[in-house]
Amino acid sequence: MQITEPVTMLTDFALAAASLYFAFHLARILCPRNRVSAWLWSAAFLASAVAALLGGIYHGFALHFEASTLRSMWNVAVFVMGLSSGCMVGGIHAAYVRRDDGTVKWIASGVLVTLIGLTVQQTGFRHHSEFNHNDIYHLIQIAAFYLLFRGACTLRDRQTVPTR
Repeated sequence: MQITEPVTMLTDFALAAASLYFAFHLARILCPRNRVSAWLWSAAFLASAVAALLGGIYHGFALHFEASTLRSMWNVAVFVMGLSSGCMVGGIHAAYVRRDDGTVKWIASGVLVTLIGLTVQQTGFRHHSEFNHNDIYHLIQIAAFYLLFRGACTLRDRQTVPTR
């Protein structure tokens, strides 16, 4: 079986594994003070894992699928990336974000590192024929997800105000 982009496939799978770790760790630390925000962040990382897994299959085994299947796989990957982003935003919105506990620092750093990764990916950089801009982006995104994960671990849900 021929693998079309082995390094991209492996870095995608590493991103999926890291995302799964973050999702399950957040699910394990659920408690009454972070029930909504942690669930949303856990869902975000789970969606990211699905997107990275699909990306790895797409990049690694493109020769073994028809064009319509590849297009559908890519569309689903892009959709779940959007779902992941939406869950992250929802997780922040559901939380009482404080500066004094490091939450803002962690999340802002994660967003900044993500933007750096996207910039690198858009350059089309190729260090070697087997190591390209996608591979670098995946590695940078693992670091960004770690920073976002650290921020998500500090979040506490907003207190709900009873309505009359």
